[in-house]
Amino acid sequence: MSEEQLTAAQVRAVYEEVLGREPAEAEVSEQLGLPDLRAMLRLALDSGEFDERFREAVASEIARKPPIVNIFHPDLAPYATQLGTRSPDGIAIVGHEGVLHLCGGTNAILDQYVGEFELAPDWLDQWRAVILGRRAEMRAIGAASALLVVPDKLAVYEDRYPEPLEKVGPRPVERLLDEPDLEILYPLAELSATAATQDVYMRNDTHLTFRGNEILFRALLEPLGIAAAAVPDFATMPLRSYPIFGDLGEKFDPRIVNIVSEPNTLGAAEIVEDNRGEIEAVGGHIGSRRVFRNATAPDGRVAVLFGDSFGFSAPYYQGVSWFMAQIFREVHFVWVPFGWDPDYVGKVGAEAVLVQGAERFVARVPHLRSEVAALAEETLQRKRPVGVEAVSD
Repeated sequence: MSEEQLTAAQVRAVYEEVLGREPAEAEVSEQLGLPDLRAMLRLALDSGEFDERFREAVASEIARKPPIVNIFHPDLAPYATQLGTRSPDGIAIVGHEGVLHLCGGTNAILDQYVGEFELAPDWLDQWRAVILGRRAEMRAIGAASALLVVPDKLAVYEDRYPEPLEKVGPRPVERLLDEPDLEILYPLAELSATAATQDVYMRNDTHLTFRGNEILFRALLEPLGIAAAAVPDFATMPLRSYPIFGDLGEKFDPRIVNIVSEPNTLGAAEIVEDNRGEIEAVGGHIGSRRVFRNATAPDGRVAVLFGDSFGFSAPYYQGVSWFMAQIFREVHFVWVPFGWDPDYVGKVGAEAVLVQGAERFVARVPHLRSEVAALAEETLQRKRPVGVEAVSD
């Protein structure tokens, strides 16, 4: 017998390992007529019996762990991550129509939203002192100003949250809005009206779409003295579309994607000063500073925006500062949520100032003043980010 001649033991092994059963003696005898083990394996793999076993194995695996479509579409909804599913870290949850929401994290967003979050007894008085004190300083230097609170995604899309939310009291921002003399911009009605026909927040992210950010910007026209005739028709801008994971979608396995559409350009502006890369390299945000200049601006003033990620802009994300940069000759974006640095404003000669922050940060009272340069210097010297406690109580 040659070394390559098929043996009965080999035939039985192929039946057991490839076909999953023991062969009958007649089958063993029949296959011994094959020239070698390779031929025996090919015969087994090409057989209808193997095909049937493979299909059964696949069906069993699908039944055990069905495939998941990681983008929402009404026709594919039964195969997507299901309503009410929480991310492994407990921070995000799947809502109706594939809208992802924050449900956890350090800012107690749900407690704030239903009015259960416990605020300090003097919280409102502290906010009032900060707002009125800053307003007096801004008027003293002759700057037009506005205070913008960006509504939480949950406030716009409460009907798409997967669980009932029983409200027991006002949200922190509602307490501020009940004080009309504080003059707070909170464009919830405008965002909600548009959300009926188009997305104003990205489905898998806490941030707004290009259209949603435009709505925030248009709330600034009157308080910052921007002429409506100077505002471009943003609806005619060509957009690029592509999938992203989003800051909520990336928390799931598989990651949930969504298609975004944005101009992928700085428009008429250019970045002329920037420390964003340095701050980001050590994991930070606060203290970042990005300056835009527009040589063809319809408004010759310099503007400063003290804000957060909703105010930040880049070619790939058009936050509030992007829209401002299409209007003003120079726009300074400073990453300090609800911040205020009068020395910085004076140094750059700003004539318009926007103080901006996300609704979920309202529970913290910002410091009366924050020194921008010191925040950046501290971040870079110790090579780790400063937290929100550096700019708020």
